[in-house]
Amino acid sequence: MKIKLSTRLVIVFKKFVIKIPIDRRGYLQCKQEKYIYNKYSNCGLLGQLHWYKFGIICMKRYEIASNINPKNVVAIKTIIPEFDFNNCDLFNSKNWGIENGKFLLIDYGVNEKISKMY
Repeated sequence: MKIKLSTRLVIVFKKFVIKIPIDRRGYLQCKQEKYIYNKYSNCGLLGQLHWYKFGIICMKRYEIASNINPKNVVAIKTIIPEFDFNNCDLFNSKNWGIENGKFLLIDYGVNEKISKMY
């Protein structure tokens, strides 16, 4: 088990990840991930969200990408217009996972409003 901390406490288990908000921004990020997953899960570019309850997210765990091709960022910004803004950190490879050679966005709880908080 591994623990990470930012606006959310992220507990990484062998097969899944729990994201627990520790402030308002973290709560909004979890809520946004649920919204984005519900709206765009069929696009094939998002990591699987198992459940969302009381502002807490449970997602499938993926191997973290060591680098990300800018074409993946352009593609996801085209498919998901909510990500088409300047302060979006989709170029951060830690926000992407890999499964069977395919890149999947695993941290997608951002929108323009949330990115400008704090």
